[in-house]
Amino acid sequence: MTKSAKNKNNIVIKGWVFAGALAIWAIFIIVFMFRINIVEGVELERFAEKNNFRLDTVTAERGNLYASNGALMATTVTKHNVYVDLTVIKDELFKTEMHNLADSLGKMFTKSPSYFYDKFSTERKKKNRYMMLVKDLDYEQYQRIRKFPIFNKGQNKGGFIHETESKRELIVQDIGIRTIGYDDQRGKVGLEGAYSDLLSGVEGRRWEQFMGRGKWKPMKSWEQEPQAGSSVYTTIDADLQMVAYDAMYKQLSEFEAQHGSVVVMEVQTGKVRAIVNLSRKKDGTYIDDYNYAVGEAAEPGSTFKTVSLLAAMDDGFINKNSTVETGGGSYKFYGRTITDTHGYGTLTVDGVMKKSSNIGTAKIINKYYGENPKAFFEKMDKWHMTSPLGVDILGEGSPIMHRPDSKSWSNITLPVMGYGYGLQLTPIQIVTFYNAVANNGKMLKPLFMDKITRKGEPDKVFEPVVLVDQLTSLENVKQMQEMLRGAVEQGTGRIISNSNYDIAGKTGTARVDYWKRDGKGMQYRASFAGYFPAEKPKYSCIVVVHKPNTAKGFYGGSVTAPVFKKIADWVYSKTPIPLPRDLVKKNAVKEFKKGDDINVSNSKNIVPNVTGHTGSKAIPVLENLGLDVQYSGFGKVTNQSIPAGTRFKKGETIYLMLEG
Repeated sequence: MTKSAKNKNNIVIKGWVFAGALAIWAIFIIVFMFRINIVEGVELERFAEKNNFRLDTVTAERGNLYASNGALMATTVTKHNVYVDLTVIKDELFKTEMHNLADSLGKMFTKSPSYFYDKFSTERKKKNRYMMLVKDLDYEQYQRIRKFPIFNKGQNKGGFIHETESKRELIVQDIGIRTIGYDDQRGKVGLEGAYSDLLSGVEGRRWEQFMGRGKWKPMKSWEQEPQAGSSVYTTIDADLQMVAYDAMYKQLSEFEAQHGSVVVMEVQTGKVRAIVNLSRKKDGTYIDDYNYAVGEAAEPGSTFKTVSLLAAMDDGFINKNSTVETGGGSYKFYGRTITDTHGYGTLTVDGVMKKSSNIGTAKIINKYYGENPKAFFEKMDKWHMTSPLGVDILGEGSPIMHRPDSKSWSNITLPVMGYGYGLQLTPIQIVTFYNAVANNGKMLKPLFMDKITRKGEPDKVFEPVVLVDQLTSLENVKQMQEMLRGAVEQGTGRIISNSNYDIAGKTGTARVDYWKRDGKGMQYRASFAGYFPAEKPKYSCIVVVHKPNTAKGFYGGSVTAPVFKKIADWVYSKTPIPLPRDLVKKNAVKEFKKGDDINVSNSKNIVPNVTGHTGSKAIPVLENLGLDVQYSGFGKVTNQSIPAGTRFKKGETIYLMLEG
């Protein structure tokens, strides 16, 4: 073997020896770490348990929940608890300062100084190392009490033990406690429950010492700090939420209804700007205790006619000018009689929508899908009518549609389904469909979250989620938009037609106990679904009222549509929508006459110009003309929701903005 070959061989041997040494060292390290973490770790835990110690978790500070405009909806409030270790207070200090401490505590709280002196003396004799003194102090109270005599010596000499406790507080409990929700021993509910993983943060850990009587004292010497949760900005508009809540509460109270819900969505984004749910209590008041808008699937009634008729339009079977014979008000399908409110004779499809004809809708659906129901259900599947939308809020109700292979199927199923019976949908599903019609056919998923921030910095921004790119052709969508607009202007929704802006939508009135043949004690579910303004839709909205007092009213047009209009009126007053020229009477200003410093037209149904006048002058004039005046602020009128020179109807609402 040559010398160079020997050197090469030695190098290889040395390399193997070195690698072996490293491997042995690595095995040693692994065994050592195993012993420390597993064997000795277990021994350490046993030692801790034996000596009255435990390793406990420290809850992370939960992130804040905000409305879209930054208004706080839910936050974590830190409460301060004070305990006292009476064994560390020296006799001389206790003797000279305890009366002073008791006097300070007596002034701060409702009990006498003697109560505190006796309490401290008794517990000191028991050698209490963890006496609970007071809980749930705010920060200012905590700062005050820690400076009291004895306590100002700290924990080691004054026995002052300070602990914090986090408590969740809802800022707007009255207008959406169920929507805001919670995440605690009761479960996960609402927005708090839906975004709990983001809000919760990461728990910390700390050692605690058992002090007897079920009490554990934290050891500050070792603590792994928790990581605070993210802040979540929801899509809810706090002001619009308040308006929707107020309108719904008043309407439910007036009609003594069992419960109701409202959802307001932004057309272009699918963002839910308001969601209200109210249930009647035994005393006649209403509370937010269940999310009906998301969780309650029920028969929609006539609001579903929009869905079924658009399906027939998409398949090329009909258009808005197609005709159908509805007869004299009743028609028998497969042994079952279907009725309309009146006999309408021959109607166009547009007329079917305006009159809300059950017979017309049933005939159309039966004619074109009776022999091929599969085609109808394929459309429903495509339009997300047969499955949950997958919204963030937990507890979304599942829609129900009986198919031909179902035991509940019969020849009458499809015709009655056409006008909203024999199927169940949630309010949020229905408004999502109407939002798609308003959005020229693009269906968007309802969004409840705008963005997430961490430590004040943006972490994620949520964009619209498209469920269906195009429901049907733009031509069909435009025809349906015209039909929905006509259903308000000339149909069952005309009660909310007004001269300020156009509304498009459909009423619904569904019997909830139609199996009762005698008709006694009938109960109804009233609804209205639509969007506004009709020309350039900004918001879609659904209002549902369950079991109103039938003696007071039960039709969708009278029970639910007014709630829709109150919401729309408020939006209009905040962001006035330009009116078409033909709604404003030409040269109306020239017809005004002088009266009480405000020009009032000879024609009493013309709105005068009250801007620049004080509220004390403007409001009586407008009320005398027959307008319902709503206002905010004080001083002079800076904005009026109905422009001067516009014709109005008696009882119509006008909103005034006043500034000093």
